[in-house]
Amino acid sequence: MKKILLILLIMNRLSAAACDLCGCSNGSAFVGLLPRSGTQFVGMRYRIRTFDSHLNSQLLKTKEEYQTLEVWGRFYPVKKLQVLTFLPYNDNQQTMLYSGTKTSKSGIGDALLLAHYNVLNTFLDTTNTSGLYHNLMIGGGIKLPTGKFEYGYSDAEVNPNFQLGTGSTDFLLSAIHTIRYKKFGLNTEIGGRLSTKSNEHYRFGNRVNASITMFYTKNWGSFSIMPNVGTTIDYGFKDHKEGKLNSLTGGYSLLGSIGFQAYYRKISTGFTFQEPIVQNLGGGELKILPQCAVYLTVGF
Repeated sequence: MKKILLILLIMNRLSAAACDLCGCSNGSAFVGLLPRSGTQFVGMRYRIRTFDSHLNSQLLKTKEEYQTLEVWGRFYPVKKLQVLTFLPYNDNQQTMLYSGTKTSKSGIGDALLLAHYNVLNTFLDTTNTSGLYHNLMIGGGIKLPTGKFEYGYSDAEVNPNFQLGTGSTDFLLSAIHTIRYKKFGLNTEIGGRLSTKSNEHYRFGNRVNASITMFYTKNWGSFSIMPNVGTTIDYGFKDHKEGKLNSLTGGYSLLGSIGFQAYYRKISTGFTFQEPIVQNLGGGELKILPQCAVYLTVGF
């Protein structure tokens, strides 16, 4: 009986120590290829991200799934100012493959507010007859701690990455450039997140990312489609735990993506599928699996 209790105690401590490798559901200021520029909209977006963690441990290997359903919108308070808002609802699932133990957590996540100023837009130049257009937007925003963060308050809440939010007010930077020639276009985005301390126990690392997406448009009256293909690179700096560097965090990933958007009058819908190409996360103990997202918006 004493041996059984000892084994259970060791497994509990290993589970607590292993949390730093888990895939984080709290990302950067990445926006992605948006519906038609210049139009206001509200809509819903659903994202699912999956990870394998503790790859080299038979006892601790874990399958993780992060699902997010968010209300999002774009508004133009003035002509050249784009404001994006995101309010997510997260559903996090974690399964330890050895024991079959499952953990779940769901609720409101961290709200985002992003603003971009349109510093260059030749789409509005009615004298341009070359067919070549540019659009450059630069801005930033804030991530609010609206999602619950309970790390460090009890043994049942030891995973900082598995929380619904980061528990911190973070600052976002973003730049989006679009170039288009006739029916073909190229969208480039650079973004980042500057993190502050969540509480006395944890501070998530800063993050930077960049993406490049090539797209093609085809119109049939009020209906149009826009297939696209691209890549996204994301780099996360290491977290700090109780003021000390957490070596089992941070890293980089490069993902290839393919997507499709469709428009009919004021309604738009689309999806994106991402496949990992190169990655090194959590010291090689964390693996991103294929990701996907779908959305629906209504313009006004």
